[in-house]
Amino acid sequence: MSHPAMSPQRFGAITVEKIVELDFFPLDPNWLIADLDWAELETERHRLGDDGVDWAAKKLLIGVHSYVVRTPTCTVLVDTCCGDRRERGTASPFHQLETPYLANLAALGLRQEDIDFVFCTHLHVDHVGWNVRDDNGRFVPTFPNARYLFGAEDFANRLRIEASGNGPPASRLAFKECVLPLVESGRATLFDTALPTEAGLDGGLTLLPLPGHCPGHSGLAIAAGGRRALLTGDALHHPVQFGRPHWHCSADADPAESTRTRRDIIARTADTDTVLLTAHFPGRTAGRLESDGDGFRFCYT
Repeated sequence: MSHPAMSPQRFGAITVEKIVELDFFPLDPNWLIADLDWAELETERHRLGDDGVDWAAKKLLIGVHSYVVRTPTCTVLVDTCCGDRRERGTASPFHQLETPYLANLAALGLRQEDIDFVFCTHLHVDHVGWNVRDDNGRFVPTFPNARYLFGAEDFANRLRIEASGNGPPASRLAFKECVLPLVESGRATLFDTALPTEAGLDGGLTLLPLPGHCPGHSGLAIAAGGRRALLTGDALHHPVQFGRPHWHCSADADPAESTRTRRDIIARTADTDTVLLTAHFPGRTAGRLESDGDGFRFCYT
């Protein structure tokens, strides 16, 4: 079955495109959303459609992708997915992947050298993988001319987890492979995640705190040409959370705070022209949130 892809999104002189690593990837519902109730999910079927749910198999469908944000002065890559041929443990859905990620980057007319900034909304395993690539048995920066932007609070928290020896082994290994060497070699900027910041990016781009999924989790706001967008990272994982913002991701560090963040996003963007671009909605991905009776409908653009 073929699915429509995301169209380029334009905000004045800024363009956002998507680089797919995995699309319509099936997951057990409660692996993704800890407290999801399938019978209650069925009541949202008329709003959700088939983009994010395999109703017959009782699976949620997600995407794993990056965004390329092109401005008149810089090219920004947002989140770098899982990476290929990575040892993540057989229990991980991201173990030993083989994907056309770099070919999909090239299909947009971009070389790895063309990326000026890499911004990771957070430092989980499925958002940092292509920060580096394997070069004859050693990891080197995939984007050799890029300045990598990591949240300072997020980085400090990952250091604490690493020092404690706790946390999922796949995430700890991804941190050591894909994040720590970039900081130690001076390739990264650790930005303050407590307040909005431009972090050296072009006008029209602002990094915003979106707490809850992990300490220091951040998003990217775009305002240009009279239009707005919000790249939400993992503040949202699935369209069902618009109608059930209390349904939190099983990986949320602070479910109460992540719920507050989702409610705030909904309050600020529903029935406006703000385009939401999440890290895990598959297929068409980009859309606007509209009120629909006692709930919300995500209208793809």
